[in-house]
Amino acid sequence: MAVDEAAERTYGQARAHLERHHGIRLGKELLENLTTTLGAYWLERDRAALRPNGLLFAAPAAQIPAQQCLIFADGVMVHTDGDWHETRVGTVRATTADGREHKSSIARTCDLEGFGQDLWRKAHQMGCGQAAVTAFIADGSHWLWALAQSRFNRAIQILDFWHLSEHVGACAKEFFGEGTDPSRQWALKVCGTLRAGLASAALQEVESLPARSQARRAAKHALVTYLTNNLSRMDYPRYEKLGLPIGSGEVEAQCKTLVQARCKQAGMRWSSSGVEALLRVRCAVKDGSFEDAFTGQRGGLLAWQVRRKRAARAVA
Repeated sequence: MAVDEAAERTYGQARAHLERHHGIRLGKELLENLTTTLGAYWLERDRAALRPNGLLFAAPAAQIPAQQCLIFADGVMVHTDGDWHETRVGTVRATTADGREHKSSIARTCDLEGFGQDLWRKAHQMGCGQAAVTAFIADGSHWLWALAQSRFNRAIQILDFWHLSEHVGACAKEFFGEGTDPSRQWALKVCGTLRAGLASAALQEVESLPARSQARRAAKHALVTYLTNNLSRMDYPRYEKLGLPIGSGEVEAQCKTLVQARCKQAGMRWSSSGVEALLRVRCAVKDGSFEDAFTGQRGGLLAWQVRRKRAARAVA
């Protein structure tokens, strides 16, 4: 109960709530230690699930018989280790043959390689390896598509349509003025062409813009580059026929509710290990797996704590 509360509230608020409503008295530091210890234990178990197979890893067993598997990823800045660093968030939504949906997320402060491995683990546990249709949905960030290519190269890659529309709007603003009718009409025309799956035609429309100033040339170049780099990810009519989303709103919502709501309150400063352990617990609370995981792994947690204390004493 204490750790569950700490995942939802600040450690100080959780301590007060436990005492006021449950008669449980714990110091704030003890509550933080309990939470981060459990999170560190689960993170180690996650790494252990990535079983070595020669130079690669063997995929963990699927826990869900998914027919469709959707993978989303994004990042959010959190103040860790004395500066702002990106916390990467991944969400996997699996749909079974009877139409039931299962969703689970990860949030990591590690490097891209570690995040990619962990998202790959989560996706396979959610049935990615056996799903008839798998898709990776994200905005245009280079690291996201590098991740998709290296870890999920069988997945259909989908560029978030709303981020795409924002890029079109930024170009329209530079050429036709902010909030003007010509700006809106041009943006709607280009976005409509893209929405219809005619990416090449939209690209030609942008390339035909007469850029006579440096600012306009920069805006045009930015949009042409964005469209060119993502031409294969904008077949929106096909995606909709397959029943796939064209937006990455699910993971953007997770960045806000999972990470920002708990870790970006006024004055909060974290260590990367502390916030990562907390977020591991918070992910379990949010996807509904916390209680079963904690109950089923209590013995393993105790044994792990004993081993860790012995190792610490040996080093000392």
